[in-house]
Order: sequence, then C-alpha cells, then structure tokens
Amino acid sequence: MDRGILASWSFSFFALACSGVHALPPIPEQSGWSGYVNLGAGAASSENNMVNAIGSFDLGNERVSSLNQGPDSEDLVLPALYFELGYTLADMRTQFYVGNQAADYLSFDLETTLETEAGVRQEIGRVGTVSVALIASTLATKVWKDPYEVDVPRGDTERTSSGIFIAWDRIFDTQLEFQYRAKEIEIDDEESGTALGLSDEQRRLLRRTGNFYRLNLSYRWEINTRNELVPGITYLDFDLDGDAMAEDGFGAQLKYSYRADDWRLVTRVFYQRLESNTPNPIYDKHREMDSLGGSITGLFPEPFGWKNWTANATVAANEGDSNINFYDTSLWMVSAGMLYRFD
Repeated sequence: MDRGILASWSFSFFALACSGVHALPPIPEQSGWSGYVNLGAGAASSENNMVNAIGSFDLGNERVSSLNQGPDSEDLVLPALYFELGYTLADMRTQFYVGNQAADYLSFDLETTLETEAGVRQEIGRVGTVSVALIASTLATKVWKDPYEVDVPRGDTERTSSGIFIAWDRIFDTQLEFQYRAKEIEIDDEESGTALGLSDEQRRLLRRTGNFYRLNLSYRWEINTRNELVPGITYLDFDLDGDAMAEDGFGAQLKYSYRADDWRLVTRVFYQRLESNTPNPIYDKHREMDSLGGSITGLFPEPFGWKNWTANATVAANEGDSNINFYDTSLWMVSAGMLYRFD
C-alpha cells in the first residue's frame, strides 16, 4: 500500500480513537476484506467513586471514608486493543463492518464502557455517507452496588449497555458530519443508598439505569494540505431512572491535525457541562458536573520500514469537577501502540 494512503488512513483512525467522536472512514475503492488492528498498552491514574473496573482493570477504590470528599487515585495499566474488520461491495459503495471502540471518558461515572459496533456504511452520491450500527458492551463495566457505603468494602456489580449508532458524514457534499447514539444502560444489582437508611422513594432517585442519548455535529475545515481544524458541539441526555442522577447538557470540542511528511500530530480539547433537575436526596442539592480535557496523539507511519504498520503514542487527560465533591472524577493516561492495516 502507498505510504501516503496508509498514513492518511491511520491518521484518521487515531484522530477519532482519542477524540470520542466517531468520524466515518472512507469506503475502500476495491471490493473485499479490509481492516486494522492496534496492539498497545497504557499507564493511567484514575480518580472516581462510582466505577470499580472495566473488565479486570481496576479504576476505583473499594473503600471510601467520607461522602463529602473527592475520590482517591488508583494507578493502573490498560490495554490499547482496537480493531475493525470490514467487507466492501465497491460497485454498490457499501461496507459491512464490525469493530470495537475506545472507552468514552467524558461521562466517566455514568456511562464509561468498552463497546463493540456492527453495522453498515453506505455512500449515497452527493448526499454523503450514512452509517447505521448496533452497539453493545465488549466488557462489562463493574460499578459499586451501593457507592455510598462508608468505611466498609463495597461490593460491585456489572453495568452493561446496548443500543444504536447513526452517522451522516459529508452532508450534501459539505464537510458537516452528524452523529446520533442511543443506548440502554443496565445494572445487575442497583442498591444505591441502601446503607444510608433512605426511604424507597429516595433510593429510587439514585438509580443509575436508564437510557443515554448523544447528538454531535462537527465540521472539518482543511486549512491547507498540512493543517485541519474540526470544531464540534454535542448534546448529551442521561435519561436515567433515578431523577437525581438524570442530567443533560452541552459540550464543545476542537480538534487540530497537522500532517508532516513522515509523521502526524492530532490534538483535541473539549469542555462539557451536565446538570440535574432534581435534588440529590443525600446532599439536598442538584448535581452539576463540568468536564475539561484533551489529548495529543503522534503517528509515525512505517517505522523501521515496516510496511502497513503505524506507530502511535497518546497523552490524554480529563478532569470532572462536580459541585458535590463525591462525584469528582479524573483520568490521566499515556499509551503507545502499533497499528497494522490490511486489505
């Protein structure tokens, strides 16, 4: 494969992998199988009081000493294993695909998960490219049955999700892209507030099961052959069964990409604000959350002359500041990997 094509493709993939925004890759010009696999690992530091682990990778602490303090930090090592396998019908400009997605850390306590996506992409002339896919948890996220137990080991339970993803890219031959994601969130054993002796009605306000919706609109602005900006706006709605945990709000993000001859750089910053409309029965006030973060990814096509390989490294951070300290979150991560493209 031509080095420029490989570099451009892997550049696009990692721009989305660290952004949380699922830009649609171009449909191949030839029929047949194609895809990629990324093998890597990362070191991270996590702070949160609501999530225990993703799979066997611990993100939180088993004990909390106070309901009025922020979380302690937990150091961990995470795999950076991503893949996609697709089959293209070139004459029809159709591609069927299956792959997994990186965890979305913008909504760390309520929605973070690893998901598998299976769907179809279709080019429709000047209308653009449309993608429709089913999504489901790859690994169950372990959350605390009752996050509000103090000075005792908290028991965990599994949180899973499933739903649908729809995207419309290059809308009417422009650089606009629209995305819609809807899914149902389930928790095996939801016992929030049990240890505090709350009434049944108060405990229902703390339920974390329900539905999640995300709408995103972005625009790719190619400044020149080396520089690109992608601003975007997002609306999020956590329509959860517990009214005190249900919240919605808006976010904004800006991604900048630089293409050199032998390497690529992708940077992204984002801000998000979520608010609840119902007072939390534990703290007697509405929950609010401001999240600010960003990432920097470097891409190095064909290291050591290895055809179809791209080396990559990412530094990412996210800080979630709530008006209720118990819900504060933080994640800092450094990762490195090798991506192999086949077709």
